[in-house]
Amino acid sequence: MYIKKVILIVFLTLLSSVVFAQNQSEKKAMMITNRMTKALSLGEEEKQKVYEIQIKRFQDITFIRETYKDDPQMKNTEIKKVFKKLYGKLVGLLGKDRMKEWNLYKKNNY
Repeated sequence: MYIKKVILIVFLTLLSSVVFAQNQSEKKAMMITNRMTKALSLGEEEKQKVYEIQIKRFQDITFIRETYKDDPQMKNTEIKKVFKKLYGKLVGLLGKDRMKEWNLYKKNNY
């Protein structure tokens, strides 16, 4: 009986941390999407696609940080790959001119 309770507590703790991380990823993705929408006057379809790209980014980075927490060099290498992929997807969706506009907006507002 005691072992079942311990297993249940461990399982629920792990589950809650995963849910928390997912909620954090969603909040961050929505925050960036809203800023991009405002700065670039994105339409609803573009906004939804940007959100999907951003949420994937944060989920990937969370996974990488957990997977490579004991190997900082590999972690940084993998995170750089995520950012390159992110940039490529956003350029494909929005175009180079709008990405330049976004970078200028970030430079002036952060």
